Amino acid sequence: MDWRQWLEVKQFEFLLHWFMQRQRELKLAELDEPLAYDGFSMYDQLCQQMLKEAEIAYLERFSEPVVPIALTNILHLAELELAGRPPRRPTQTVH
Repeated sequence: MDWRQWLEVKQFEFLLHWFMQRQRELKLAELDEPLAYDGFSMYDQLCQQMLKEAEIAYLERFSEPVVPIALTNILHLAELELAGRPPRRPTQTVH
């Protein structure tokens, strides 16, 4: 899916950063369970929750609904981004 079919750059960036932040907060990457794809695993439940929350956040920010396929794809893009990035380390100040 090419997100540019449905979103402008600022909309895409908003959703990508929103999903990345929310996944960190929910510690999605730390779940240790098999991927059941049945809708009842903790992973599936958290993803459904995030999709609903993102839909509301997007609507509040841009005053228009978002295409559901864009939400799903950007949720997974955020996962890939986080998986490829090392954890943030606190910046150290040199005295």
